[in-house]
Amino acid sequence: MKGIILTIALIFSVAFLNAQESNEIDTYKIAFFSKDASGVFKEMSGTVETTKPGVPSAFNLEIDVASINTGNGIQNKHAKSAEWFNAKKFPKISFNSSEIIRNEEGTFAKGDLKIHGVTKEVTLPLEITLKDGKYFYKTKFSVKRADYNMGPKSKVSPSIKIIAALTLKK
Repeated sequence: MKGIILTIALIFSVAFLNAQESNEIDTYKIAFFSKDASGVFKEMSGTVETTKPGVPSAFNLEIDVASINTGNGIQNKHAKSAEWFNAKKFPKISFNSSEIIRNEEGTFAKGDLKIHGVTKEVTLPLEITLKDGKYFYKTKFSVKRADYNMGPKSKVSPSIKIIAALTLKK
């Protein structure tokens, strides 16, 4: 009987220690740059799971493609068209992490990035800072357009640089 009670107590204590908290996004910015166009996505949603304050264990994020803003109405319409992001057919860009990696090189979020209906496993570098009592997460990476069947095969820049940052609600 003692063995059963100790086993149950151990299971509950391990579950308690490994409990994850789902945190909603407070603020965010998603900017993209290439030699041909730059801008932001104005709408993002999702959660960041944490095991203890500031330490992420999972990212589940979605960007609304129709929220793209290049600062030029004609360019926005073109970016939402079937030739580029195809906002009607593929209304969301998503990133769902499968693993957070911490090593001597830094912190990385490994997971599935889905753009234009194509899902690729990526490993994104992750900067984590504490500012004004909030945890700030930032990543910088590039996406090859051809990997996601996006845009024409022409003289247009073959890759897009992305900078994404967010804070969590308290």
